[in-house]
Amino acid sequence: MRANLLLMHYARSPLGCPVCEADRLTSMADARAGICIASGVAIDDIDPATGYDHSRRGYERVRASWIDLIRQHGASEFHEIRDIAWARGLWADKRPEFVEGDDWLTEALDAHKEFIASLGRPCRRTSCIVHFPAPTL
Repeated sequence: MRANLLLMHYARSPLGCPVCEADRLTSMADARAGICIASGVAIDDIDPATGYDHSRRGYERVRASWIDLIRQHGASEFHEIRDIAWARGLWADKRPEFVEGDDWLTEALDAHKEFIASLGRPCRRTSCIVHFPAPTL
């Protein structure tokens, strides 16, 4: 955890020259890869250009995070719908075998319906497409 915080601090430190910036980005990718290796991620599952974890475990963690966010808060066309499609698209580019036939949004919306029903009160998010769908024209 401390390594992640140090990496975030380093990422926010502007250097002011293009060459320095390229070196900084390379160093950040190397640091991310080191964190992945220390976390038990197989080297074949680490993107060499960015240092990001593209393992099945990483995919499941990201997917679960998005589903839980929408489960609790619903989804808006302006934010979550667009953002979950973007995140899923990143995985589709890197690991298409993981996303094939896996509909994050449908599962998330179903989880939100169940969550709100379990609370016994209405959804309070007026931009939620589940409980306040846009009128059809």
